[in-house]
Amino acid sequence: MKKITNLIFVLIATVSLTSCQFTERLDIKENGSGVYSLEMDMSAMMSAMKQMGDSLQANDEKQEQVIDTIILFKDILKEKKDSIAKLSKEDQETLKAIEDLKIHMMVDEKNGKMISDFIFEFNSINELGNIQERISKAQSVKDGKDSKTPSTDMEVKYSYNGKKFTRKVTKKKMTAEEKEAYKKSMEQSASFLDGSSYKLIYHFPKAIKSTTYQGATFSDDRKTIYIQTDMKTITENPKLLDFEVILK
Repeated sequence: MKKITNLIFVLIATVSLTSCQFTERLDIKENGSGVYSLEMDMSAMMSAMKQMGDSLQANDEKQEQVIDTIILFKDILKEKKDSIAKLSKEDQETLKAIEDLKIHMMVDEKNGKMISDFIFEFNSINELGNIQERISKAQSVKDGKDSKTPSTDMEVKYSYNGKKFTRKVTKKKMTAEEKEAYKKSMEQSASFLDGSSYKLIYHFPKAIKSTTYQGATFSDDRKTIYIQTDMKTITENPKLLDFEVILK
């Protein structure tokens, strides 16, 4: 477990050095419950990690590892409970809010695969408010970084009433200090954002009648919507992913 946990920290630390392919999946059931996942495909950075002499080959440089496992985030919290107890109340609440998160780790050095999928099951879509930011903040806390630096200047909320789905993006209220920290963070991540893509795959229990998003594509049964963009574009204009879906 400790070895896998360390690997997660290495992935998070290295992700800022090269491009990454993000896929946000949402599967909503008829009763409004469902599954949300945020997949980070970091296969492109495999070669960079090898050059850095990362922990994948800490003990045996000749051995090419294959990892395919699901980690319960609550186990990581339990393992790091002593250090978490020293965090601020806000940071502890952030970690507590996603304790049911599951992390599917897939690493195959020989075939150059490195994928980390954060999976969250919800009973109500209201539970997904700012889920991306919560995951990002939890990563920062786990990795010992300054969790006070905002990962985004926007807030994302979802709503669903059986007939209409909404992904609403609004400007977050931040202090002058937070705005400056966020600005510096974006400047440092410029090269990473340039080469990274962002895809949305949302599946609904009914066929889609229409959407306000221009350029979206659909599955043959029109129950799934696909949206493809890039990280730089949505970072500069987050409200691009502010849209509605009307179901039949």
